[in-house]
Amino acid sequence: MMVVFLSFSAGAQTAGSDPNQTPAEPEVVKRGGYVIHQSVEIGYREVDLSGSAQMYNSLVNLRSGPRFLDQSLSMQSQTHEGQPFDNLFINSFGWGGDPNNGLRARVDKNKWYDFRANFRRDQNDFDYNLLANPLNPPTSSPSIPVTSSPHLFATRRRMSDFDLTILPQSKIDFRIGYSRNNMTGPSYSSVHEGTDALLYQAWNTTLNSYRFGADVKLLPRTVISYDQFLDYYKGDTTWQLAPFAQALLPGTPGTVELGLPIDTANNTPCAIVPPATSLIDSTGTLTNTACNAYFNYNRSNRIRTSTPTERVSLHSSYFQRLELTASYAYSSADMNAPLDELFNGLIQRSGIRQETVTGPGHATRISNVADFSATVHLSEHFRLVDTFRFWDYRIPERFDSSETDWTCTDTTTCSLLTPLSGTTQSVTNTNDQLSFNQSWKRNQVDLVWDASQHFGGRIGFRYGDKVFHHILDFTTGDEDRITVHEYTPLLALWARPAPGLRFNFDWEHTNNDNAIVRIGSRKEARYRIQSNYTPKPWASFGALINLWEASNGNFFTDYRGHNRNYGFTANLTPRERLGFDFAYNYNDTMQNAFICFNDSDTTLPVVANAGSCTANGYNDSKNPLLTYGRYTNNTHDGSATVMFKPHTRVTARVGYGIASVGGQTPQFNSLQPLGSLQYNYHQPLANIAIDIGHNLTARAGWNYYQYGEGSFVGPTEPRYFHANNATFSMRWAF
Repeated sequence: MMVVFLSFSAGAQTAGSDPNQTPAEPEVVKRGGYVIHQSVEIGYREVDLSGSAQMYNSLVNLRSGPRFLDQSLSMQSQTHEGQPFDNLFINSFGWGGDPNNGLRARVDKNKWYDFRANFRRDQNDFDYNLLANPLNPPTSSPSIPVTSSPHLFATRRRMSDFDLTILPQSKIDFRIGYSRNNMTGPSYSSVHEGTDALLYQAWNTTLNSYRFGADVKLLPRTVISYDQFLDYYKGDTTWQLAPFAQALLPGTPGTVELGLPIDTANNTPCAIVPPATSLIDSTGTLTNTACNAYFNYNRSNRIRTSTPTERVSLHSSYFQRLELTASYAYSSADMNAPLDELFNGLIQRSGIRQETVTGPGHATRISNVADFSATVHLSEHFRLVDTFRFWDYRIPERFDSSETDWTCTDTTTCSLLTPLSGTTQSVTNTNDQLSFNQSWKRNQVDLVWDASQHFGGRIGFRYGDKVFHHILDFTTGDEDRITVHEYTPLLALWARPAPGLRFNFDWEHTNNDNAIVRIGSRKEARYRIQSNYTPKPWASFGALINLWEASNGNFFTDYRGHNRNYGFTANLTPRERLGFDFAYNYNDTMQNAFICFNDSDTTLPVVANAGSCTANGYNDSKNPLLTYGRYTNNTHDGSATVMFKPHTRVTARVGYGIASVGGQTPQFNSLQPLGSLQYNYHQPLANIAIDIGHNLTARAGWNYYQYGEGSFVGPTEPRYFHANNATFSMRWAF
């Protein structure tokens, strides 16, 4: 009786399966004491793509082919006399090739048990080619552009959760559960050894979580709970050299890799030695053998972490005017991470031909988390609420490494042709012991006034204490310790001046007497205004304003930042056969701070107009230029849909969505485009559903996706694409 369905969300909602397109109410089936409903939707999607498949897969990732679109099954006992269950619910979506699919199931027996399970699978094909791209200039010789992101991901994540509650309505109930999160697949990364090399990263991580607990409800309106969590993490990801910018060596077999950045004008990975005019000649042979390059690289770092956690919690309203909530959790994680790393090639600046680093790494994480909240009802209209939160952890860690270097005996003639027999081997053993510790305490007191059914508010104050303690070396006592005290007044008001109309206002202003980093905020202010209005049963409106401001007047940074968000929604259904939905959101982000940098390209305005870091007291001789960096991001998100029923058996919908981003940031590289800081993403759609009788509904839908950026492409592949997706399906339900 299992049936399958495909459904698309609006961040990925496709036209073929619309939750608003509900066919006629199916008849009720009763069998064996159960009321049974079941549905299945099967279809086919056709994709017509033009442009960048990399960006399409990063943003949409829907492919052509047959699909099981949607499945649901429910069996409900009206008398609670079902055997072996009273209620059964199963639904699933996305089978047959979609990037996201899942299954949810729930089965319960009144007073005896409640079992829930779900499975989700995510397919992530992310390849935004500007990410970690060295932007190799076309003037380099040779010119080798990087056309895919050196940090692309093509992973699959499978997540499962199983939870069983026994005797859920008894004075004492028991809970047991298990979760598994496994992520595997190909991906890429990079490493720097003289130059940056492309690495194939075979991703493989698994988290197994076991949990059990009990709730005790012996006193009226009081629940005491105990939970035990056991988490086991396995990290089996490995790294090895991936092919990129390969060249032959003169007089020897095999190849060498020059790494990702190829900019011979700036001697990366090395200079061209005359009379050669290119780093790689017409035969594919390297012309300068004294060059940063790789013969081989691999790394394994098998991580095993176990994290047991115990938690005790209390929820009680036993006393007439007092409500209490409290919890405490303690965990102690233990991690082992033996490292085995090999580099073979040439690091030009140090003359290293080969290097290995091995050794065991070990760390523990001791965590204490507690919170307590008490609500005292002073009178019919006043409540005093006190909330205390405590969070503390420390991570002592140790790495006993052994580094073996094979360094050229004669550095003046050192090259990729130097055999290991012409090097001197040295071993360096290092014992690193350090610890990162942090504690955070916060207490908030609120006086809440429920004046009437039409008006209320609260006023409060929050005090916080954060301590960051980083022990860099236990032997020498080298450490950093920073304490930050937080002082925050709070105010909130709400009003319901008329039926169907409500306003909420929240304000808080934080003053910190210190900051962990120079762009950490010393002052923060938040304003939130929200309103909802339902003048008619068929009309509802909503609006939101959420403002955040931050600053740090430190002389060397003068940090200023804000995030301002404004939103509006409207839903109108004046007739059963006609409906409108509209949503708009505007987000304005800004971050400004002084920046020291090093650049010689005076054609760039940020370089031509730069000041002097040295003259202004900055201790950064390697970055002598000074500018006040301004980052802005203005994002418009809008969507509108119209639903209409030209016939009782026909439901149609048309809509349009757009995300438009316009931002600016200083350009420190003439080859660096603004990329995703300026783009438009269009998503129109249309669909239709026809109830053809016999519990069958035929559906057809069209989605269009178009992504385009507002700046130049850069020395890589274009990221523009547009795609037409058509989905045809048949839904059967009873």
